[in-house]
Amino acid sequence: MKLIKLDITTYLYIILFFLCGNYKKILLILFITIAHEMGHYILFKIYNIKVLSIKIYPFGGIITTNKLLNFNPNKELIISLGGISIQLLLYIIFYILLNINLINNYTYNLFIKLNTSLIIFNLLPIYPLDGHIILNSILNKFTSFNKAYNITIISSFIFLIIFIIYNNFKINNILIISFIIYKLYTLILNLKYIKNKFLLERCIYELPYDKIVYNKKFNKDLFMINKLHYFNFINEKKYLNNYFHSYKD
Repeated sequence: MKLIKLDITTYLYIILFFLCGNYKKILLILFITIAHEMGHYILFKIYNIKVLSIKIYPFGGIITTNKLLNFNPNKELIISLGGISIQLLLYIIFYILLNINLINNYTYNLFIKLNTSLIIFNLLPIYPLDGHIILNSILNKFTSFNKAYNITIISSFIFLIIFIIYNNFKINNILIISFIIYKLYTLILNLKYIKNKFLLERCIYELPYDKIVYNKKFNKDLFMINKLHYFNFINEKKYLNNYFHSYKD
């Protein structure tokens, strides 16, 4: 699939693992990672979300799409669980392969160890892992987009610190931690843009809403996904139009 691209660090990992004679481990990691991303990809296709690229790193993948920020939290939650669901299915597949003697006990036990580790890692509520998206999706069902994002950023830092304390400083863990820190840094740099993009989508698109919310005064931090807001009984679009016309960076 042309959408799937390996990061340069992944190529380096493949070379290093093959030189060390540990090719089976890196091949299993790549297989599990690609299978995981295919779980997300299938659900994106089901929900008619265009996937622009799938980049594979030595410790996971990143999917780029044209999905709006004002995306249904229930669908977002289902998509975020798609990768882990495929990994759970792999347990059954590898068990069958073991029992029909297509793989040996070493390969099976190595798969179990790697697959379980990747599932646990992906469930951590740290940006940009699936756990972050799961937490953010749940929060967006009950609170504003702004507050949900702030909570998930705080949780990312807390669980990253726990991850650093818990894990030793092998080269693989150093690369993972460095990558997460970099992604968190870029997220914080772009946070103002993200929040304004969220509001701008509400201003220019006709989005589906499942509930009307009435507020006394306009506050750009109150907007919730899937909720149509009225401020002093005036539709949110009027306030958002005024906001963006008067907006100064």
